Amino acid sequence: MGLFSKKDDSAKRDAGQSAPVVPEVPTAHRKKEGPTPTRKEAEAARRARVNPSLTKKERRRRDADADRRARQEEMRKRDSDVGRTLMRDVVDSRFRLGEVVMPLLLVTLATSLLVGKNPQLANYVMAAFYLIVLAVLVDITFMWRRFTKLLDERHPGHPKRGLFMYGMNRCLQIRRWRIPAPRVNRGDKI
Repeated sequence: MGLFSKKDDSAKRDAGQSAPVVPEVPTAHRKKEGPTPTRKEAEAARRARVNPSLTKKERRRRDADADRRARQEEMRKRDSDVGRTLMRDVVDSRFRLGEVVMPLLLVTLATSLLVGKNPQLANYVMAAFYLIVLAVLVDITFMWRRFTKLLDERHPGHPKRGLFMYGMNRCLQIRRWRIPAPRVNRGDKI
């Protein structure tokens, strides 16, 4: 019995003697691989592992790649909507006047600068400018009517919010520069 213990220690002594004692095997001594690094060297190595030091060019390339991946992922999420997919197919399935509106407007602008001294010709150029804009608006209106009809047939109740501007922006882009790239060819049935 222990000095200040109320319990009997004989049970502990018996249990300790009956259990086999396994001697600890000392591990083989390794040879030191080199001098112990100084504190400064150890901290520098730790910092290099945690935050590798990159050159300015490597850091710029890494950041640009990360930005590109983030933009592509965001565009993929944004453009995977059923309404947007159908709008892209409707716009891409036909030739749109909006595709050539920018080059035509640049030509009318250059022409108006050249004929600025002749007011009669300047009036004709401005009339041509307004006719081009009006023709594009009519083309976009017909595209929107066709799209809403298809959307109501295929996905009744799907919200149309934001799809008009999305389609109009896509109509005004040159086909080669559209993102995401067109999935359908001109003249394909949707």
